[in-house]
Amino acid sequence: MRIYDPKQSENASAMHLSFAHLSDPHNPLTPNVKATQVLNKRLLGYLSWHRKRHLRHRPEVLTAMLEDIAAADLDHTIVAGDLTNIALPDEFAAARDWLKTVGPPQDVTVIPGNHDAYVRVPFAEGIGLWSPWMLGDDATDVTFPFVRKRGPVAFVMLSTSNPTPPLFASGTLGKAQLDRLEAVLDDLRGQDVFRVVVLHHPPEDYPTKRRKALRDRAAFRAVLARTGAELVLHGHQHHSHFGLISGPQGKIPVLGVPSASMALNSEKDDEARWNLINVRREDAGWRLSTHGRGLTPRGFETLGRWTLQVPLS
Repeated sequence: MRIYDPKQSENASAMHLSFAHLSDPHNPLTPNVKATQVLNKRLLGYLSWHRKRHLRHRPEVLTAMLEDIAAADLDHTIVAGDLTNIALPDEFAAARDWLKTVGPPQDVTVIPGNHDAYVRVPFAEGIGLWSPWMLGDDATDVTFPFVRKRGPVAFVMLSTSNPTPPLFASGTLGKAQLDRLEAVLDDLRGQDVFRVVVLHHPPEDYPTKRRKALRDRAAFRAVLARTGAELVLHGHQHHSHFGLISGPQGKIPVLGVPSASMALNSEKDDEARWNLINVRREDAGWRLSTHGRGLTPRGFETLGRWTLQVPLS
């Protein structure tokens, strides 16, 4: 059953876009892991997966979510990182195969997360396998940020993915990427597009713990305070999140989602959820509406919705 019908006018494709936002699918750990592959930080993640994480991150939940997204018949899908668990080469290949089931590269856009940089992996054996889903418009090489324009929306995709010491899951953008981000957002500001900035780590100080936080989040917020954006999306926390950060014309909404494969858990209330997001151009600006689709004992259902009027940049 269709959740939302974007085809409400003859020029709907130019003035409207509906898309899915999900994150942290954490596809199952691949078998036949060699001892030599886990004689590093991976060992802690390997033990954690077999001790408890495989009970929480369930492939059948992830499959049910993709079926729910497919039933919505949307225009695009955003995957905000952490497709793997401990960044094994076989995991990257399996995640590539999973991406093929989500959709073709023109309809699906992905960025890496901290688990995809658990340890340093050669690009060609790691996230490079996902290159078709990480190429900017007309680009031949993967660079961050990259931009994909779909209808009235410009997706600005960042990488906070960097190897970290054991027990840390923090992220970094770096000055070079932040400088490019500012130039990109400035350029898009005059193009009458709805700018959606996507990164894995949340940009706010709370509630992420220091060892899991985006280290240069203040610098990221400073860029958006100067250039603006219409929406920021992230994952990483494994909890639903709505926040606001400052922009030049007011507050910018920030949305986070739990893991896309998280099973029901009455104690933690962090079961799988995805955001169904609609953007429509109107005379007064933009209309942004979101349906939070979450896992329940009856399957995926709408757990909440809201609408915002967003001024033109």
